[in-house]
Amino acid sequence: MERVRNGSIEGVTTDFIIDSIVLVMERWGKKPSELLLFLSSLLGYKSLQTHFLSLYERIEATKHMQSLNLDFDDSTTCQAMRSLRLDQIVSFDTDFDNVPGIKRIEPRETQQE
Repeated sequence: MERVRNGSIEGVTTDFIIDSIVLVMERWGKKPSELLLFLSSLLGYKSLQTHFLSLYERIEATKHMQSLNLDFDDSTTCQAMRSLRLDQIVSFDTDFDNVPGIKRIEPRETQQE
């Protein structure tokens, strides 16, 4: 994430992932000021883009749930990657290891470059 923050590599996330993080933070008892801080901090990432999932992409994601045996969260990520024609994901989530056309990269591997 540091490399995305300083602009040396590009990164993409989805609005769904951002909302999911905020919901988890809220569930953990974080104050609105802490949610604001998290959301505002994303603006500081020079090369982070946010992909806003369309209703069509969300519908397509439900198909990936069945065909790729993924949960909705991972399925929306998979669909966003397909829409954006991306084939690499930096993630600890090993569920992406079984998705054809997607190469998962461990976060520590990006620090070595």
